Amino acid sequence: MRIDRLLSILLILSSKGIVTAKELAEHFEVSVRTIYRDIDKICEAGVPVAANGGKGGGFYIIENYSLDNLFFDEGELHTLMAMMKGMSIVFGKNQQFNDIVLKFQNADKNNNNKEDSLNINMSHFSMEEELKEYLYIINQAIEKTKILVFYYINRNMEYSERIVEPIRIEFSHGQWYLAGYCRVREDYRRFKLVRIKDLKLGEIFTKRIISSEELDEIFNKSYDKKNIKVKLKFSNRIGNQLTEYFFKDTIKERQDGAFIVDDLFPYEEGLIRFILEFGKECEVLEPEYLRNETKKYLENILEKYNG
Repeated sequence: MRIDRLLSILLILSSKGIVTAKELAEHFEVSVRTIYRDIDKICEAGVPVAANGGKGGGFYIIENYSLDNLFFDEGELHTLMAMMKGMSIVFGKNQQFNDIVLKFQNADKNNNNKEDSLNINMSHFSMEEELKEYLYIINQAIEKTKILVFYYINRNMEYSERIVEPIRIEFSHGQWYLAGYCRVREDYRRFKLVRIKDLKLGEIFTKRIISSEELDEIFNKSYDKKNIKVKLKFSNRIGNQLTEYFFKDTIKERQDGAFIVDDLFPYEEGLIRFILEFGKECEVLEPEYLRNETKKYLENILEKYNG
């Protein structure tokens, strides 16, 4: 018997009041008989669940009984609810996420009418409908241990079919990633969701034994290999804005008022575009090949307008 289903039933009863066995069976895609057994287990655990027969009847938790939250005070719960509200645009199709929200909504019901002091909006992170659908499919694949099949677009705009055993979803530097074992490359890889096309569920697979720490180490080594040391010069016009983009200890002010940023950056196609976002206020000093690549990039743009 699944503990998570018992907990979810308890949370639904606590939040919604009276719920029929049929409604619960449809929600969890099990038989009515299974729901009755689940209710018996909940009662054995000491939760007073009662039942009313006839029209409008169903299971309910007796009046004046509440689920005491052992870990959060009211302020912490209200903050968590604000965070979950912001994340609902991403994981709103995920049943486990919705069950968690139900739990905290019930625990936070005394604050439901309280003015929100924290507002988290994830919608600006390229959350198109396709991306939300992909997040849902990936979650399904991870939960059901199914492979994912899709076409992936590399930095040269080349398509290749990938067959991936999914491990986790990651959000880093404003981008969503799928992390898993790629059967095509025979290695652990990380894929940007915005570059994935025609994502589909495949057959069930046997999970590989790897810890989160081992996976992090693999990705960190790969990330370090792609990093390059870059030195950028910024005019004093935007000096006070640099901490919005770089760590303070990487920024040095020169005597002439200019600012130098000396740090590691991922060497990928987005680096030059990032640098050019600063316009004439930024200059690449080192390495020389990045300076030349930036110059060539600008020359190609100028050629289009002069042509």
